[in-house]
Amino acid sequence: MSGGPKAFDVLGVKSLSQAKKRATQVLSDALRCPCCQGLLAHLFDRVGSTLFLDDDPSALERCFEPGERDDSAARVLAACIVLSGRARVVPALAG
Repeated sequence: MSGGPKAFDVLGVKSLSQAKKRATQVLSDALRCPCCQGLLAHLFDRVGSTLFLDDDPSALERCFEPGERDDSAARVLAACIVLSGRARVVPALAG
């Protein structure tokens, strides 16, 4: 699935519509997991206030202490990226 955002790869999807559906399922499951609840509660303390669609969920996962993440942490972060991430805009240089 190369060529798409890394979040799509982590979620195992190819399109934005598939990603949104899968992300909703992942977050629904995460709300029943104590470890995932903690990860979500501390998300913006650990990674900042903005998620970007091109963020790497596996890299963001490393922002959390080992006790704050489990095997599904990258999927949960990928779901957050898909559902609340925005396009990264690089300002043009004034010439």
